Amino acid sequence: MILIVTYELKSTLKDYSPFFDALKKNAGQWWHFMESTWIVSTNFPPDDFAKLLYPHMTNADSLFVGRLQKDYQGWLPADAWKWLNDRNF
Repeated sequence: MILIVTYELKSTLKDYSPFFDALKKNAGQWWHFMESTWIVSTNFPPDDFAKLLYPHMTNADSLFVGRLQKDYQGWLPADAWKWLNDRNF
């Protein structure tokens, strides 16, 4: 399953490295071309993947995790499109 994960991490005092470690650890493969957006290949559905990240966030932070499907468009570098197009959705 391919998920899109986007977030706003607001605390300047919090160490968010455990958030990113959990994100990468639970993704078989990941893509990260945009500052607050990751696309991950995982066996977790969106609800379960989000729950893996919640413990590493504050109440002021925001998170969106959704299933990505083949109907998409945008302005990205060629290697980003290659990564997306090489995945099975």
